[in-house]
Amino acid sequence: MTEDERPPPADAKPPESMWEPLPRPETIQGVGQRRNSPLALIAVLGLVLMVVLAIGAPGRLKFTTEVAGTPLPGPTVGNKPNAAQAPTTSAPTTSKSNKPRWQELTEANTLLAPGMQLPQVTCKLPAFGRSADQLRAYYQAMIGCLDEAWKPLLTQSDHVFESPKLNVDEEPKSTCGTPTRQEAVAFYCPRDKGIFMPRNRVTESMGSNQGGHIMVLAHEYGHHVQAMSGINHGMGLKMIGLAEDSPEYLELTRRMELQADCFSGMFIGAAGGRGSITKALSNSASSAFRSSVADKTHGSVKHQIQWGTAGVKNNNTASCNTWLAPSGEVS
Repeated sequence: MTEDERPPPADAKPPESMWEPLPRPETIQGVGQRRNSPLALIAVLGLVLMVVLAIGAPGRLKFTTEVAGTPLPGPTVGNKPNAAQAPTTSAPTTSKSNKPRWQELTEANTLLAPGMQLPQVTCKLPAFGRSADQLRAYYQAMIGCLDEAWKPLLTQSDHVFESPKLNVDEEPKSTCGTPTRQEAVAFYCPRDKGIFMPRNRVTESMGSNQGGHIMVLAHEYGHHVQAMSGINHGMGLKMIGLAEDSPEYLELTRRMELQADCFSGMFIGAAGGRGSITKALSNSASSAFRSSVADKTHGSVKHQIQWGTAGVKNNNTASCNTWLAPSGEVS
């Protein structure tokens, strides 16, 4: 067992939440937002992950450099990177159920119905390496495994599935804007339907810690799930008219970010202990949530660990419904 794959110490207990998902209506109308809807492409969400991993004490991850991370949504302003533009007011805001459209697409999304669990998947990954070709092959195999896990749930909840594109270029170009090295390690662009894992940034941040790479990629894939299911579009509708620095706007970004953490945890739990993702490696990936850096758009470290752990333990999208959680659970 390598140092990167050692499980966390027995006394490293993540904070627990007392919040349980609220009961959902038996019938929800108008939620089947299709992935290739033009409206879904308007809400552009730049998603970044703050992860700086270095080998510390055995079985723990030590972080020495603060790098902006997890998804950062926000209205486009000039050439600002990682910007997200809310839909225009011409988009419908209500539906036949008389629920606000943003609510149908977020907290009442069919993907988040109780009982929606990822199947156990067996990932067959190539040898890990830090060259561009090695990382591309490793990430592409991971995306194939993530596709296998998430496609049944998206199809079952009446959403169109599409595998994301992958970019590991050291100087990536995105139609959502490209964040600087200081602003982002990795990010997702809905317009490109692509996950961006710049090789120089991820190797500088995570080195050869495979658990960290798995957690980061699964997090960015979680944003792809949000885009395909219409959750991203629903958040954009709710953001219309809000100032970027307003408490309500910032809380929406945290709900989106923490849900992606939870989706990442779901995959880690579904894939752990089989194939290339051994139990020790899945423990390392789970521990990587402790690398998070607290800020007003991504939430406290406590809550990032809390939601990531909820995904690992529960493997249920309803447990990842940050949109129904009290504000104190997404601070």
